[in-house]
Amino acid sequence: MNETEPGLAVRKAGRPRSVQSHQAILEATLEIFAEEGLQGLSIEAIAERAGVGKTTIYRRWSSKENVIKEALDLFRGEHPLPDTGNIRDDLLYIAKEAHELFKRNALMGKLLTKMIAEIKSRPEIYQAFYDKLATPRLQQFRQVVERAQERGELRQDMDATFILYQIVISLAYGNLFTELLFPNTQTVFEPEMAVDALLSGIGTRSLQPGK
Repeated sequence: MNETEPGLAVRKAGRPRSVQSHQAILEATLEIFAEEGLQGLSIEAIAERAGVGKTTIYRRWSSKENVIKEALDLFRGEHPLPDTGNIRDDLLYIAKEAHELFKRNALMGKLLTKMIAEIKSRPEIYQAFYDKLATPRLQQFRQVVERAQERGELRQDMDATFILYQIVISLAYGNLFTELLFPNTQTVFEPEMAVDALLSGIGTRSLQPGK
């Protein structure tokens, strides 16, 4: 009995370290990928930054691509969009959430940039990003659009998918695209300005300023 107790204690103490190393590997993978892209990423580089041995990584993943796919779960957002009952408030929430995310987490913008660069060269990497992060949010955005059209707040002569694209491009990823296209500009459009500008085109007359 006395001989087995120390062994049990060792195994119990090892589990938290295993969880910590797993987290460190995933975080290191995203950091290196965001900085250098897939070409600059290697199992050796991940191991060095995470402070683990290469064998620790190879025991869990067969390739760096598989590590990246799992690492994307760290950015998964589980909280649903609120249904405010008003399209302007819904869009303001989307715009402010995106604004704060890119402002708070500089890694996200760099990561998305690298993901876009991999669309053609490594489509399976981008597909993993799209399935895990983009698709769930896009489904929620579509619900926002469809509810607003049913309430008569958004133009029904416009396809819901087209309106969805405008919301994603201008509100969800607007600041990212601005940085990509105009890297030297310091201009960041405020959520209220972006939402009101968008609603002037997709909203019904009841939402137009002065109506």
